[in-house]
Amino acid sequence: QAHAFLDALKIFGLGFSWGGYESLAVNSNLSDRTIAKGPYEGPLIRLQIGLEDVEDLKADIAAGLAAAAAA
Repeated sequence: QAHAFLDALKIFGLGFSWGGYESLAVNSNLSDRTIAKGPYEGPLIRLQIGLEDVEDLKADIAAGLAAAAAA
């Protein structure tokens, strides 16, 4: 499902932010973290929100969620 979500994104690029202005998404893993964790073990997508139009970003996320639900 995480891969389907990421593959469906058109505006979000894939990768980590190095201080740029574009929106990015990356599949994350918290298993190596020492922070408090909730009971959910599912996929985690980290989103860095850039300067694109808010409605366009919301539509892109909605398309990703629809693709993940269909996967």
